[in-house]
Amino acid sequence: MSDTNFNDGATDITSDETVSPSAAERTAALHATIKANFNNRVDVVETKFHFRKVKDEASGVETKRPTVSIPMPVPSVEGIIAILEAGGKQLDMLRDAVASVIIDQAREYINETETVTEDNFPYATLTWEAIANLPKAERRGGGIAKELWEDFSKDYQAVMPAVLGKSKESVELAAKVFLTKFSAVKTDKKVLTLLKSYLAMYINATPNGEQFADCVESLDKKAQLLLDADSSNLLAAL
Repeated sequence: MSDTNFNDGATDITSDETVSPSAAERTAALHATIKANFNNRVDVVETKFHFRKVKDEASGVETKRPTVSIPMPVPSVEGIIAILEAGGKQLDMLRDAVASVIIDQAREYINETETVTEDNFPYATLTWEAIANLPKAERRGGGIAKELWEDFSKDYQAVMPAVLGKSKESVELAAKVFLTKFSAVKTDKKVLTLLKSYLAMYINATPNGEQFADCVESLDKKAQLLLDADSSNLLAAL
């Protein structure tokens, strides 16, 4: 059997045996193929799809479908221009997608602000420029589905009583604050600091860290944004 030498990640093959390409090489080749099929009108974005746990009612056993990673062909700048030029149903769909970003941003604010009305709603925050300049985690929770937030809350409540040594009610309260994106405590920096530390403890303790990593990252960034805001610009930051 011939020898294979490894040196700083490079491999020198001293036989005629065919070597299977690495995962990175296969991914790069797939991206290139997808890109070629769509030409310069798409960018290929590697996207992970996480799945919820499913509990078998008869056995009580929970199972979870493995995460699926798919290279998605997303319209590039050239692709968006082509959609605008084509008009018709393509343009209608693009306009619907743009509208959904604004509507979702408004829904996020309304969900967090019980006193909102059509008279006091901050309409200036809904311009495309204003939303684009928000940190990604601030755009409707980074685009995280409501169902994933709910699953995160359930997992947090299941994991943290043992980690913190606190009551179920105390952990439920923290979970509720997380689901409202700190709306009730956004000016209380001591509470924000404490909850931020709980997030770090949770992500290290939960066996479902991969599934809820986006939720934790979004909350951590939101907490840090609130902590960094001084009293003079806090309202603008929110």
